[in-house]
Amino acid sequence: MNLSSKIYVAGHRGLLGSALVRRLRAGGYSNLVVRTRSELDLTEQLAVREFFVKERPEHVFHAAAKEK
Repeated sequence: MNLSSKIYVAGHRGLLGSALVRRLRAGGYSNLVVRTRSELDLTEQLAVREFFVKERPEHVFHAAAKEK
């Protein structure tokens, strides 16, 4: 990955996702894309498709989970 790569981190507020975001930022990656569950519901296929068409991330880290 290049430092300027557009990177989407799903689950950035969780334990793993937040650690990943911190590590990426510490490594100099600044073009991170994050969305809360209320901003992007990953169970809604159309919303996810529209997000990817609009944002066009080059790399995706999926650390999202749903609590029961």
